[in-house]
Amino acid sequence: MIDLVARAFVLSLAWFAAVNAIASLASALAARVAIRINPPSPRAFVVIRLFPAIASLVFAGTMFLPAQWALEPRDADERFGVAWFALAAVGAMLLIRSTRRAIVIDTVCRRLGRHGRPFATRPIEVQEVDDVPGVSLAGILRPRILIGPRIVAELSGPELDVAIAHEVAHLDAFDNFSRWCMFCAPDFLSGSAIAGRLEEHWREAAECRADSRAVQGDTGRAVDLAAALIKVARLTANWSGRLPAPSWSTLHDSVLLELRVRRLVSGLVPPAEPLPSRFRTIGLGFAGLIVAIPLLAETIHRVTEALVAALP
Repeated sequence: MIDLVARAFVLSLAWFAAVNAIASLASALAARVAIRINPPSPRAFVVIRLFPAIASLVFAGTMFLPAQWALEPRDADERFGVAWFALAAVGAMLLIRSTRRAIVIDTVCRRLGRHGRPFATRPIEVQEVDDVPGVSLAGILRPRILIGPRIVAELSGPELDVAIAHEVAHLDAFDNFSRWCMFCAPDFLSGSAIAGRLEEHWREAAECRADSRAVQGDTGRAVDLAAALIKVARLTANWSGRLPAPSWSTLHDSVLLELRVRRLVSGLVPPAEPLPSRFRTIGLGFAGLIVAIPLLAETIHRVTEALVAALP
């Protein structure tokens, strides 16, 4: 039994690395097309960016492992070549890097906002926090909006209201979760120029969508949001303290500031695309796996056995 578990562990990591590499190449090719989409869709960018991690985790965890456990003889005596161990080592390194990044984010989230002062009760909790240089949507599972004290003092009531609405729009779109997934994704794209471009285009599209949902087609709210963006940019220009976690949404993004302000004051903010149904997407995914696993289990096991015999 121990040998069976050990073989399954090595083969799972190896398959994870191999599928990840193939899917990363596919995402790199798809990125060239997605970047030319106009208007850009944040949904398309995040799907392409996360495809390698999702495909490899789903294949190794929900397709290969059940097939291996069900069809592999308990008394099998297989020996793997160096290629399998090399692939397994690569897969393990990808997962370890992903886990380390998740721990970093969790540490930052626990530190920042620990001493927040209640500010308001909106759709979610709003806190005034000294360690935050602006307005941020913090957290993944229990999100809250954090506002720096200088922001509270400088922004007018309507400006602060629409700034909070902007972060609530990020909450409704699960943008913090998307940021966390892209930052922690265990794949070969992570840290590459292609991943950087996908994440930049996603961020621009997501900010535009949040702006649209915050202003709700009201030109007055659009002007208030533009004013809030400029004030936050000015107040945070010389910030030297700790920055929010990489997975947090922040109202001010210096790279996109001019683009967003021009859109808001000129009335060029497009209508926000409807948010996808998460439950429907997850349900369809599970249904697909339930159908695919029994159909593909024997084929996956046979291919694995042939590769074990063929690879050095």
